[in-house]
Amino acid sequence: MAEIPKWTLSQLAAEVEEALAKGIAGDGGLIEGRAMKVKASPELGNSNKIVMGLSALPPNFSTAPHSHEAEEVAVAISGSGWLDIDGESHHMEAGTIVLASSNLPHITRSGPDGLTVLWFYAPPGSEVRWLEPDAEEDSR
Repeated sequence: MAEIPKWTLSQLAAEVEEALAKGIAGDGGLIEGRAMKVKASPELGNSNKIVMGLSALPPNFSTAPHSHEAEEVAVAISGSGWLDIDGESHHMEAGTIVLASSNLPHITRSGPDGLTVLWFYAPPGSEVRWLEPDAEEDSR
């Protein structure tokens, strides 16, 4: 039987926040200006139909507008900010959970202390771009 993955929120937050502070490129490091870490994915062989990971956004940062087939659950674990979904802004702080429905354009913005988000989405697929061994900081 395969080993069951297990994490703590504090462990996950520390891992991705350290990557942001050090500016490491690739999975667990800077991708499009924020630190990203994919922890569960069919590509990693530890899940079948869901993806789980974290993003640490530096202070006063905004992701590029994007949408995807997957429905996404975002859980703020530290800092504060907003998840703008289809033009509506949802304030996030530690403990806030927001659902972004499939194919709706959304943007994640951090406040002055940054924002660390644990996220889950299904179906999987778009995380593959973050798992490339030579993933680099995108200057977009």
